[in-house]
Amino acid sequence: MNNTWGDMAQYDPVTWHWVIAVYLFMAGLSAGSLLIGIGLRWFNQEQTQLESNILKAAAIIGPVAISLGLACLVFDLTKPFHFWLILINYNFQSVMAIGVIALLAYSPLAFAYAILVLRDDLPKWGLGFLAPIAKLLMPFRKLIEVLLFVLAIGVGAYTGFLISAMNAYPMLNTAVLPALFLVSGLSAGAAANALLALVMFKTDSHDKTLAKMHGLELPVMAIEIMFLFMMFCALYFKGGAAAAALASLTSGVWASVFWIGVVGIGFGIPLLFMLLPAATRHTKGAMIMVACASLTGVLALRHFIVYAGQSYLS
Repeated sequence: MNNTWGDMAQYDPVTWHWVIAVYLFMAGLSAGSLLIGIGLRWFNQEQTQLESNILKAAAIIGPVAISLGLACLVFDLTKPFHFWLILINYNFQSVMAIGVIALLAYSPLAFAYAILVLRDDLPKWGLGFLAPIAKLLMPFRKLIEVLLFVLAIGVGAYTGFLISAMNAYPMLNTAVLPALFLVSGLSAGAAANALLALVMFKTDSHDKTLAKMHGLELPVMAIEIMFLFMMFCALYFKGGAAAAALASLTSGVWASVFWIGVVGIGFGIPLLFMLLPAATRHTKGAMIMVACASLTGVLALRHFIVYAGQSYLS
């Protein structure tokens, strides 16, 4: 653990717990929501002036989720009010240091993009004073979107790189983890975008952009399952302590979290709804239930990886 967290002496040498799992979830949620929102905007070339409700949802979720995640990370420090030391002391051989730099660029860009996308809604929320900022940012929209998209990929994968550097834990020390975290972040981001668009912005359940995002659900889920399978196969073929870590799938509380939370709720419920008639699965209630199930599954996955991953030393 010292190799990765060496530049963060504020941390006590204790087992990671739910706060870290929530941080990993929030970072992936933020990145995934913006990747989905911006990607769909680029795909919908005809939508140049109007902002879709999916993009508006992503513009809110992106900065809010990363702020909540970073708050979890800061208050998990032994000396939370000394967090600014991390911002001025860099070790460029540390995954954490590189991640901090990416987050320092990503977070303000996410807030700037939110002001730009939500410019017409700001007055009714009592934030009309931000409208001039949106006007100033408008000529730089394309540049902001490209930078934010690239940084979101980095943030989504970075959390996986962060814990995959833990050599002592075979389940965590796997090259598949960054890809798994990025893809599961896309799954969470799409679900949260749909949830906010339906509930906050009163989007019609047959909205074209919502339907296009809904169409991503199955391929993203299939890739996520593939990466999970690859991770467990890698543990099996490594043998020894790595293979022993597979016991986390068959015994203990974290086996229940995986099979009930990740597989049953996160994968099972969305797949089950896909088998229902179109008239049923396209109702607002069904879409909200599927979105909540997907978010629960990704949150359960982060907890499973963090807790079960620390249960077996190599």
